[in-house]
Amino acid sequence: MKFDLNERLQRTESYQRLVEKLKRNPSERVDTKDWPRPNTPKEVIQHAIKGAVRAFVLAFGVRGSVNFCLYLIRVVRGKAPLANILDASFKNIDALRFGAMFSSFALLWKSVNNGMRLYRGKDDRLNGLVGGAVAGLSILFEKKERRIDIAQQMLVRALQAIYNAGKARDIFYFKHGDALLFALTCGQVLYAYTMRPDTLPPDFYAFMLKAARCPKGALELNALNVRGAPIKAADAISVVKKLRPTQHALDFVHQLPSESDIVTCEILHPWVDGCYATVFDRFTNVFKSFLPVYGTLHFVPMLLLRTQHFKKDPVNMLSKTTIATMKSGAFLATFVTLYQYYICMHRQLYKRGLVGSFNSKYIYYLAGFFCAYPSIFLEDKKRRSELALYVLPKALTSFYQIAYSHHWIFKIKHFEVLMTSAAMGIIMSFYQEEADVLSSFVRKIMYQFFQKN
Repeated sequence: MKFDLNERLQRTESYQRLVEKLKRNPSERVDTKDWPRPNTPKEVIQHAIKGAVRAFVLAFGVRGSVNFCLYLIRVVRGKAPLANILDASFKNIDALRFGAMFSSFALLWKSVNNGMRLYRGKDDRLNGLVGGAVAGLSILFEKKERRIDIAQQMLVRALQAIYNAGKARDIFYFKHGDALLFALTCGQVLYAYTMRPDTLPPDFYAFMLKAARCPKGALELNALNVRGAPIKAADAISVVKKLRPTQHALDFVHQLPSESDIVTCEILHPWVDGCYATVFDRFTNVFKSFLPVYGTLHFVPMLLLRTQHFKKDPVNMLSKTTIATMKSGAFLATFVTLYQYYICMHRQLYKRGLVGSFNSKYIYYLAGFFCAYPSIFLEDKKRRSELALYVLPKALTSFYQIAYSHHWIFKIKHFEVLMTSAAMGIIMSFYQEEADVLSSFVRKIMYQFFQKN
């Protein structure tokens, strides 16, 4: 009896669940097989050029609009002049680079893919694989420091597609795997935030400092303390005086011995007396501070990438996006608050003599893990994996640099370009034949920017 692997796979439970889901929501499917294809070399070139122009206009518009909204927030806060908003948004070299990257990707992918189809007489995964790998070279339009971030994001998206393909075939599956991945990656990121900030991207570390609202000077003192250096009273006083301290905090640090064993709560949050009051302070301030940012990230894609849905049902779309924005703000505020409370509780145990002078660097990894896991459940299910995949490259970068500093691994020249080509080859091979295993976010981005092959 002949064994048909495809028939066996289609009978698996997960595969059937995926099929039923797509039957209920046909808009989720991207069926590339039904698209008309160019059938002559001239048509291939024309088709690729049209796709490249469209991708540039859309990518440039999206990047410029996001820049516009973020700059407008700075204007409202009195940190930037309104007169420069157009120059900073649409005459920005970053927006041009972003548009050029998407445009060249569309041009290369459509040209190579359709060219191979005509030459080979076949329309299969290999065309998508080779076309995606060649098109991955478009990353060269971006700045070198941006290439690494993009390459890492593409790699994790490729791994996600492989995981989803295996899950659909009942090869592997992890319950709440998105939350677990987010917690593991946050453990590494929060370890780097406290112990090795040099291994995090500067802009991401700046974001963490703003979100956590913990004094940078206190973090530096703590990192030295974990490595065995005592806390000098003069250094603690210098840190606290810059942060509008309460009288209690000032009195406390002035009464410290010349060398202390640990960075206390009075140094970590000198503007608020008491750890319980700090919980309320952190939550409210983080929530208010990042709500406009999350509003931009939720509303701009809705208006630019889901225009037709918005026109059909604006009230429903606006309400859903507003709720999603509130959830995102609550998630980040809860995460930051739990992390701060975790550290405060360690200090309270120290004051009571229950942990001695124990201040291990692994405390901060565990804090990141245990605080991230429950917090992520405040987010929508569909965004949890997106957040995990956003943080994962930061964690990998940090771990890679730590490993390199210990001479455990070596560097490969232009590795980010090779990584992008390999990742885009995998992603586009799935987009070619099995687009449903790509995440909804990636699938929609691919369709909106590149559409037909």
